[in-house]
Amino acid sequence: MPEGPETHALADRLSQLLVDETLTRVRFVDPVLQRRRRLLEGHRVLAVKARGKALLTAVDGGWTLYTHSHLFGFWRFVDAPEALPDETRPRVLLVTVRGVAALYAAPSVSLWRTDALGDQPYLAKLGPDVLDPAVDAKALLAHMRDPRFGKRTLAALLLAQDFAAGMGNYLRSEVLFQARLSPHRILQDLTVGERRRLANALLDVPRRAYRAKLDDALPPGKDYLARTRASFGFAVFERAGAPCPRGDGTIAEIRLAGRRLYWCPGCQH
Repeated sequence: MPEGPETHALADRLSQLLVDETLTRVRFVDPVLQRRRRLLEGHRVLAVKARGKALLTAVDGGWTLYTHSHLFGFWRFVDAPEALPDETRPRVLLVTVRGVAALYAAPSVSLWRTDALGDQPYLAKLGPDVLDPAVDAKALLAHMRDPRFGKRTLAALLLAQDFAAGMGNYLRSEVLFQARLSPHRILQDLTVGERRRLANALLDVPRRAYRAKLDDALPPGKDYLARTRASFGFAVFERAGAPCPRGDGTIAEIRLAGRRLYWCPGCQH
């Protein structure tokens, strides 16, 4: 699943195509949404923003298109609808004079009144977005004091969107390595200094990945990882058996919270 940096980079790409343009054609594969397409069609796009791993496309009629690609969803960008492949219909088709954005295979697509987005179930549960410029280390440290998180392992917390929105599996390994923290540690047992290291890494690592200028069109599956590896550079992720970049041992692979995790037992305590 593309993580926060990829989703924010995708929001930038969609913004270039859609913002301040009128949606001349909108099509949904879902028949219920298709009957409501005029809530978007003929309206000017005000903004495309990422929140966590979801995308929000707002128009001047007071409505917002919510999409979440989950594991398999992906966008294609072409100059005209005729340039799209014929074998599969996109779940969402957005057309402006600048071009076409088509969303395939995404399971979560819905329309919301913009002023009611706080009621959208995924968005309502999100914690601070690590890629939101308004979120700083102070905000993350305050959020860490929430009793919901105290007894959970860092391995589990760094996948929890209510703890840190936009985080994901490759970011989890890289954040813990930068913070020099074991994935087995419990949040409430961290010292003040360790919490500060964690908060700083939660901001620094995803934002460096975002600044790496990932490719615009994200394909399905795990191809985005190859692009991240090339443009951002992993210190530990998918480097099992390699020497620790700090020279403190060997990178190990383990499975925690249902996902593979990479870390250095020698320097992450």
